[in-house]
Amino acid sequence: MHGLIVRVALSVAGLLTFAILVLAVFNDNGYLAVRHKRQKLSSIEAENAAIIAEIQRLSEENERLRSDPSLIEKIAREELKLVRPGEVVIEVSPATRN
Repeated sequence: MHGLIVRVALSVAGLLTFAILVLAVFNDNGYLAVRHKRQKLSSIEAENAAIIAEIQRLSEENERLRSDPSLIEKIAREELKLVRPGEVVIEVSPATRN
């Protein structure tokens, strides 16, 4: 009789241990969920770093556009096709192939 009680107690302890392990892995706050959240956090941090770098680049470009007259002139000439008074613009089209 004593051996039966010990076996039942060990079986119950084993089942409880198994249930706790299953919950630890598959629960909403279990290992798999935590791992997924860490991966998502890492992805968001990388995206955040890229956005911060882009903001820094744009801020530097903004500062150059505010303070560098030669850059402003270059953009005005290349993108806006502006010229100084008295200048003549000659556009050369690329050669066509037959």
